[in-house]
Amino acid sequence: MSKRESAHEDTGALARSSGSSPVTSYFTPYQWCVYGVIIAVGLLLRWLLLDMRPYHHDESLHGMYGRYFYDFPENNYYKYDPMLHGPMLYNSMRFIYAMFGDSLWAARTPVCLMGSLFMLVPLLYRKFFTQSAALVLTAAIAFSPTLVYWSRFLREDYWVVSGMLFTLYGFTVSHKSWRAFFVLFGITIQWCTKESAIVSIAVLLGYLVFEAGFKLIVLKERDTLAGRILKYIGTYAWETAWALVVCVLVYSWFYGAGFRYPQGLTDGLFKGYDYWSKHHAMERIKGPFNFHIYVMGWYEFPIFIAFITHLVLFYRRTTSEIRYFAMVVLTSIVLACFYTDEAQILENPVWKPFKLKDNLDIIGLFVLLFHAPLVTIHHLLKRESVLAAAGYFFTAMFFVYSYLGEKVPWLSMYPVIFALPYLTLFFQDYFKKYPTDFKNYSVRNVFLWVGIVFMTLGFIFILERKPADPKTNEDIVIIGFGILMASIAVLDQWGNYLGRCNIGRWVVALAALFSIRAAIQTNYLYGGKETEYLSQVHSTYDVAEMAKQIIDDTLNQRNGYKPLVFVTGEATWPLAWYFRHLKDEYKFQKKPEETSKFTYLFIDWKDKRDPGEIPEGYTERKMNLRGWWVPDFRQITLKKFLRYSINHYPWNTSGFTYTTLLMAKDTTRFKN
Repeated sequence: MSKRESAHEDTGALARSSGSSPVTSYFTPYQWCVYGVIIAVGLLLRWLLLDMRPYHHDESLHGMYGRYFYDFPENNYYKYDPMLHGPMLYNSMRFIYAMFGDSLWAARTPVCLMGSLFMLVPLLYRKFFTQSAALVLTAAIAFSPTLVYWSRFLREDYWVVSGMLFTLYGFTVSHKSWRAFFVLFGITIQWCTKESAIVSIAVLLGYLVFEAGFKLIVLKERDTLAGRILKYIGTYAWETAWALVVCVLVYSWFYGAGFRYPQGLTDGLFKGYDYWSKHHAMERIKGPFNFHIYVMGWYEFPIFIAFITHLVLFYRRTTSEIRYFAMVVLTSIVLACFYTDEAQILENPVWKPFKLKDNLDIIGLFVLLFHAPLVTIHHLLKRESVLAAAGYFFTAMFFVYSYLGEKVPWLSMYPVIFALPYLTLFFQDYFKKYPTDFKNYSVRNVFLWVGIVFMTLGFIFILERKPADPKTNEDIVIIGFGILMASIAVLDQWGNYLGRCNIGRWVVALAALFSIRAAIQTNYLYGGKETEYLSQVHSTYDVAEMAKQIIDDTLNQRNGYKPLVFVTGEATWPLAWYFRHLKDEYKFQKKPEETSKFTYLFIDWKDKRDPGEIPEGYTERKMNLRGWWVPDFRQITLKKFLRYSINHYPWNTSGFTYTTLLMAKDTTRFKN
């Protein structure tokens, strides 16, 4: 074996698999049919009524700055601003506008296209999965409410995910001579898209250091991933060098606006870190440490249950040393919650560095902080390098984004994306080592477990019920008790007549149906509504519909004249996007004395106005501008948690920001 071939073996997949098969022969004909149905449903969820939801504040910013760049590429080229993130999105929007126009539907198409292609990723990495596991993983991606939601939302995060996939492809299945290119190109794509590349690189370096230290010190092994990378660079120096040059040129072209803006090169390297580190410290958008745990529990309930099940199975089968350490951690959680005054937790010197908001955050902190290294250690001890890496990146990303001060729902994509492959690999490996006959599971036992679950939930609901709450939980206990008794007394005698079922297939089918239902709720039934936790400060339908009415009045002169529109304050976004084609009729930030010639004026809302603040001859209308739901976590109970997971029912009121719409009373003067 040559030196170069040896290096290829060393820097190959994170662990050896049984090999990959040609994609055409990977599935049986029946499995291809199932796969086709999954992809078809996933495409419908992503593309159907893509422009239904109003433009979010951030979407309008991204859409308009891309439009500025498209209209005047020589003068209005994008100059890096950390608030708007990297230049990748705005360069992409130029091509979209040129091909499809600048409609709301067209602006969302690049993200929707990448979200659709993401469903094909399991086939790309099929060497790591059995056929059944690949189907389950594809369905989890296709039907995921959050992944569907962000596939229909004009943001940069799918570009970041694409960069991550390029890097992963380089580490796992790419040809030996292209490994350096794919790894570096993936990092470059992330860096040209968003400052979260800093987080990704830090997590990656953390794994390289942790794995190397653990293998060298504990396992007494010298074969580490960091060592393989160094050996690859030495052997494939030319390939690494040209890949680095290409990536530097790509970075320079994007941040330098086509080599026209040299200052952008240094801004892209340093400006973003300073900006977002300040936001992390100040917590511009505050939220609990458990923010992303709640998002997973409320929008990815099957994945959340799979994560909890994984915790139980993991500690059931791990080494005794890890199990004992986990017991110490569990005891610490109980004591920490018991002895921490929730009213003072924000100023508690122990919890303040982690930005905890309540005692529930203590549980999330301990689980994510200690489970991440324990998962990695367990799999490294078992010489399961693929599971070690997948488990590390899932739990580390989950912890890091929970720790970061900026709590925004789109960042919940990253824990979900890393959870899916790890949980799939974990259960695939677990049931291979500990076989369970899912195809012949007793129907009697199914009823038995259903009865136990119903009774348990009913008793918990009763215990956590407040005195003022109606007594509506006893029926759950009664139903559960009836099912339990029937399974013991009746089905014990007649169980043979009921036979057995394929419990694995039923669980997967129910999880898929639940996810599809949740995806429809999140993206269609309640899409963009203020009661959705994912819709943080989303533009309301009221403002969007009023904007469409004004556009129609202006372009078609419904009243015999072209009305002029004036917008100032918070309503400028998203109305700047909606009124983008009213070049002569739309103005913003005008002086007060110039407002009399406008038919419509959007100004900031005030609860109390001074006399004369509203111009004479105008009617005033208060409009909801943006809406959000911030849960009152002091009131949270298991029942409320499950109600939101299943039906998206909030337990406290929503909040709004407002705008004041002034409409001219006498419009005859505009017809002259």
